[in-house]
Amino acid sequence: MRKILAFLVLSVFALASIAAFDINDSWTINGTIDQHPEILIGFIPTYGEVTAGYTGLQLMEGNRTEIQVTAGGGYIERRFWINPDTGKEDPTMNPLSFDVIQTTWSLRFNQGFLDSPYGDKDLITLSIGYEGRYEVARDSMASDSTKQAWGDEVGVETIDEFFTHYNSAGNDFPDRLYPDLRGNHQYLGTNLFFNFFLDAMEDTLSTNDGFTVEFNVDWSPYALNAALDGKADFYQFTLEGVGAKTLYQYKTEKMSWFSVVIADRLRLNWLSGNLVPTYVQKLGSLGRQVRGYSNYTYGMEFYVVNNFDIRLTGPDMGVDGLALRINLFFDMGYGCGNYFNTTNPGSQFLASTGAQFTISIFDIIDLGYQAAYLIGDGRNFAKGDTRYSGSFTFFLDF
Repeated sequence: MRKILAFLVLSVFALASIAAFDINDSWTINGTIDQHPEILIGFIPTYGEVTAGYTGLQLMEGNRTEIQVTAGGGYIERRFWINPDTGKEDPTMNPLSFDVIQTTWSLRFNQGFLDSPYGDKDLITLSIGYEGRYEVARDSMASDSTKQAWGDEVGVETIDEFFTHYNSAGNDFPDRLYPDLRGNHQYLGTNLFFNFFLDAMEDTLSTNDGFTVEFNVDWSPYALNAALDGKADFYQFTLEGVGAKTLYQYKTEKMSWFSVVIADRLRLNWLSGNLVPTYVQKLGSLGRQVRGYSNYTYGMEFYVVNNFDIRLTGPDMGVDGLALRINLFFDMGYGCGNYFNTTNPGSQFLASTGAQFTISIFDIIDLGYQAAYLIGDGRNFAKGDTRYSGSFTFFLDF
């Protein structure tokens, strides 16, 4: 029943996220999606988020003033491999796997400054806002069966079974490492943010030329994240730069037939605090940023990552906005500092190379398959001691 409900409700969100579009001169709509790996092996969206932006105000002549409201909801999975004896990750252990019913909302104010050299957009946008979420953690839908962990089939424990198993030693492992899963596993969160975005990029379905720079600050104080049993108290700083150049394009008056683009992203992240919740641990994990590795893994306070792409985009598929794309990539990253919610230091270098074979839809969704070869000592925890990692993908990473 949960699978059917998630599919029906969230397919509506998925349709809204196919493209960003203008309703009229003052309103725009766009969205994002996520998936659950147990529902049709992650091939359909099970989480959707829709953003409506009002641009009817204009505080500065020639620059965009926008108020955005976002609402989202869905059903997703999270998995963690943290050894209770060391407070560090152990890829060979039976991981904690659980599902989350997730509802999110936000209010954001954007103000543009100056004119970008590419297109009718602002060079600089400053944003401030508030994000909220309500989550209910549930036992994994696979808790009565087995899942792949380190290349083997293992039984999936319920949340309480996992916590009881490790609390038998009398430690505070679950509450300390998973602060949003305390008590009845419900969490009501509040996050305040500031964002600086510089956009000097010409971005089309087939070409990318220029660069962008983004700086983001997130703050979730304990006073605003302790209403329910689940708690949070953290801060995060992110700096990201992206550069791209179109090396070759063959086009006619009606369409682009083929293009070659190189793109590079450098990303630095510092995430720390007394109580870092599980959804933030995904965003701040090195494994999430280097393609081919497991989400929620290699989670330390600091990482620096470089992602390099060679994007080959073919002709459209008879419909404007649809095109075949092959994306060749090489990623490398380094993480260090304490593991989240512990005083245990660690460090790790990860690297990978591979390709994404996708259908690009309006240059927003890239639906297809990703094949990665892992370099160095790191591994994808879910796939075992192998250097090959494959998965379905919905988006290019940047």
